[in-house]
Formats: sequence, structure tokens, C-alpha cells
Amino acid sequence: MLDAFIGRTVTPFLVIFGLLTGVTVVFALDIDLFRPMFRDLVDYTPSSVPALRHWGIMVFGIGMLMVAAAFRPWLRFEALLFAALEKAFLLYLFVRDLGEPWAMGYVGPVAIDAIVVLYSILYFLSRHGRPQRWAPVAGAATGKPH
Repeated sequence: MLDAFIGRTVTPFLVIFGLLTGVTVVFALDIDLFRPMFRDLVDYTPSSVPALRHWGIMVFGIGMLMVAAAFRPWLRFEALLFAALEKAFLLYLFVRDLGEPWAMGYVGPVAIDAIVVLYSILYFLSRHGRPQRWAPVAGAATGKPH
């Protein structure tokens, strides 16, 4: 049942959530869009702008990798692993900082990231998340050519 669910949903999931992830490119292009996107709860300073713009382009890259993986199944494992790790770290930071007045500004991105992390876990539990190349290769244990 899990394998069938992942098989039916992985392509649209990667496209939709890859595009949502890629929205961060707006910070790289126009940092003034940062505050409205985070409900004016998260502030930035002139010294943080280069890091935020860099973050925006890097997360955009993760999103586009997810979109590419939708159409190139051989990229899916690595794309979802990288995306899940990056997004799980944001979830950790959010939970850690819940008491801060600006934390609720991250609710939208955290909700999207939580969905990606949960879906990625399901993907890795399914047969789709266990690449064929993990299967033992004849002769690999002995060092003999196969």
C-alpha cells in the first residue's frame, strides 16, 4: 500500500513542493520581500542580508533539484535525502526557538518543510526509496570481477 501511494504521488509531490521550496529565490533577487513573506515577524539587518540572499539561492537550488528529480527518477534518493536533512534542520531550529517572539513568522515554511520531511520518510520506507544499486553485487564481497 505504501509503495503504491509513493508510486502514484512522488512526481506531483516533487514538482509542487520543489516549486514551493524554490520560492526562496525572491530573497536572492529582492531582500525587501523577506519581511512580508515571514508575516513581518522576522527581521533582517544589513549584516545578515548577504547570508539571507545566499540562503535564498541555495534553498532555491534544493527546490529545483526536487523538480528535476520528479522527471529523473535516478535523482530522487539523493534529492529527497538532501531536502529532508535541510528541512529537518529548520524544523529543529523552529522547535528550539519557539519561545522567541519572531518564531511564529516561520510557521509557513516550517509547515511546508514538515510535509517534505514526513513524505521523505515514507519514500525511504517504500521500495522506491531503496535504490537497486544497494543490492549486493556478485563478487563484491570477494573482490573478484563480476
